[in-house]
Amino acid sequence: MKKKLLIFGVSGLTGYKIAKNAIQKYDVFGTFNIRSLKLENCTTYKLDLTSKDDVSRIFHEIKPDVVVNATALHNVDYCEDNKDVATRVNTEAVRTLYENSEKIGSRLIHISTDYVFDGEKNSPYSEHDKALPLSYYGKSKLDGEKILENSSHVVVRPSVVYGWTPLELAGITSSSGKPMNFAMWLLTKLHKNEPLKIVTDQFASATLADSLAESILKIASSHKSGLYHLSGLSCESRYSFTVKLAEKFGYDTKLISPITSSGIVQKAKRPAYSCLNCEKAKKEFGLRLLTTDEAMDIMKSQVEKEAPHLISIIK
Repeated sequence: MKKKLLIFGVSGLTGYKIAKNAIQKYDVFGTFNIRSLKLENCTTYKLDLTSKDDVSRIFHEIKPDVVVNATALHNVDYCEDNKDVATRVNTEAVRTLYENSEKIGSRLIHISTDYVFDGEKNSPYSEHDKALPLSYYGKSKLDGEKILENSSHVVVRPSVVYGWTPLELAGITSSSGKPMNFAMWLLTKLHKNEPLKIVTDQFASATLADSLAESILKIASSHKSGLYHLSGLSCESRYSFTVKLAEKFGYDTKLISPITSSGIVQKAKRPAYSCLNCEKAKKEFGLRLLTTDEAMDIMKSQVEKEAPHLISIIK
């Protein structure tokens, strides 16, 4: 008999990839808020994560063995202006998931963020480095992490999660407040031949959602608990990532202009450097994480199959 996997945020990029990867091994259940999803062999429910009664009801109905929280309010500037909403989704909802997981005996895996760091370091952050968030988004996510400290559950931190999903191409804004991930946003802009101004002074370890999903499922099948960094292996600027993506998908890199963070207006502060050291997770779970080149090859192969019009060939 298959174990039961419940994914909160199944219509988001990471939740969707986890569900697709898990169907062979688990009975998969998922929740969504605004953006609905029909996925073969996955039972879905419309649910407001901030409703304690609704969350408790679904736990008791499904009695999941494993729970993944792939939800977040991750529009960083929106969180700065709407701290109460950010707290409800990124912090208080984690407590609700934790309390229900404890009651049912579920194994909870919660996805956090690299934005818990202040970016003052110039080498990849490990799990032992002190978290000092610059934004309210980062603070609300860190507060969510703290609920699971010293528990039998798992917190994972990725960095700039991206990848192909047909849901985002449809242009339906998710409850996270963003219509699409960074790579898909870049791809649609390049496809329209629109010029892009991209920062050269914000560095991260961009994470392919497929790789993140695979790693999370490997962790789910173990009995380990604690905090793990799970990201791509390449530490690079947003500008460098954008140029690589344009080249990989056949677009003219002349559309991309380098700027610095001082040249754009952002309400919330971002860490200048939030690359992650993933050695702990690689060692404990035998994970094979990806460079940006490897990850973009996977994303490109998916786009070629499902949205080939987004692949350009420069004449």
